[in-house]
Amino acid sequence: MIRLHRFVALLAVALFTPLALHAQQLKYKAQYDSLDTRHDLSRPLIERYFITANHGAACFNLGLMKEIRSNAKEELAIAEELGIDSLLSTACNHVGDALNGSAEAALQLKYFYQGLDYAKRSGNPNFIGTAQKQIATVYKTLGDLPRALGLLKLALANVNSDYQINRTCCHLSDTYRLMGQPDSALYWAQRSNVVPRPEEDNYGYARSYYMLGAAYAAKGERQLAEVHFARAIEVADSFHVMIPLYGSLVARGQMELEAGDIPAAIADGRRALLVSREGGNLEGLVGASDLLRRSFKATGQADSAYHYFELRVMYADSLINATNLNKLQNMAFAQELKEQEDAKLKAEEVAARSRNIQFGIIALIVITLGIFLLIFSRTSVVGAKAIKNLSLIALLLFFEFINLLLHPFLDRVTNHSPILMLLCMAAIAGLLIPLHHRMEKLITNMLVSKNNRVRLEAARKTIEELEARPGTDPTN
Repeated sequence: MIRLHRFVALLAVALFTPLALHAQQLKYKAQYDSLDTRHDLSRPLIERYFITANHGAACFNLGLMKEIRSNAKEELAIAEELGIDSLLSTACNHVGDALNGSAEAALQLKYFYQGLDYAKRSGNPNFIGTAQKQIATVYKTLGDLPRALGLLKLALANVNSDYQINRTCCHLSDTYRLMGQPDSALYWAQRSNVVPRPEEDNYGYARSYYMLGAAYAAKGERQLAEVHFARAIEVADSFHVMIPLYGSLVARGQMELEAGDIPAAIADGRRALLVSREGGNLEGLVGASDLLRRSFKATGQADSAYHYFELRVMYADSLINATNLNKLQNMAFAQELKEQEDAKLKAEEVAARSRNIQFGIIALIVITLGIFLLIFSRTSVVGAKAIKNLSLIALLLFFEFINLLLHPFLDRVTNHSPILMLLCMAAIAGLLIPLHHRMEKLITNMLVSKNNRVRLEAARKTIEELEARPGTDPTN
């Protein structure tokens, strides 16, 4: 008996362990797909979706913009193939993230609002809140801080995962800080600190400490700001998370410069410059070189200050050029997305037309069989009015069937001209109507002959029955 229980326990472990491992894989967690498993077609489609989505999150953390774009397009294609509203919502949000920059705000909003529509269809408040948060980030970038604030508060009322609570509260803290309200910025930064360990969400953990440091710095509490900046830098450096890393270094350097601690400001500026250069982040390079310029200017070292001034100008020009190039890349990316949408719509139209043609064939077969059954039935007697109605229905079905078959061809031949297409369909109808009249006349004549035979046969049987009865004179 003990062996039996042990066997059952081992069997349960063997069965449920793979399921548990599989369930763990199907979660949103930033993980770089260095082995390219997202393109392994032997894997289930749902698994490939999560690998792709998590790879995109890891690319965002590392600042790999080009890879973010291509990955977002693939993620959206997989989500559309799966047809799951919650996954489609997330995929649309990631496409919007890939279209970075205030110049692409309209296109970003398009995909974020699509994500919100899918989230509402799913009925999941966490996805609804996430989409609202994404929309708010666009308005924050555009400088419409009150509107961003309202959307973020709506989002916070919906999100329920630590991941999204962290992001939403970080944006709330940043928005209040930009509005010049450091106390509110600190409150929301403290509420963002919900990730217990950096291993669970390294970006969210580092970003939370970065926001805390920025809020304390805005309040003028340097010691507390330094503690939180140091923790953000430590975690971001360990996990190679770019935005909180160079952001914390530059922010701490500016705080140190304002406090008169020039050597510390220079040290942070140089490290921020190195980190931003390694990561290819031009915004970080501009911020770090400007920090070093002001720091050396404060010490009276004009040569060094001028050197970093030239660097700042160079990096600022590069940032402008990169922004223009990014616009072109976003345009190309948007065109690819449009072509993907057009291909999807075309495939849906072809599938719908195929279904309609099949339904048309079925209806024609049913009507035709009904007419033939009426013609060849030995007992049915059908009037001309019924045949006229049936033939009219058959004509309409046949015309619609021809329309469905010829529509794509006529669309190409007439170059989408409604007038030419109308004339073509009128010509087809002109050919069908005389044919219909002839067929109707032929069928009616056949039915009249059949009806006469049926009536004569019925009369003959009646006479025979009367003759067979004793004492009945059929002539009376």
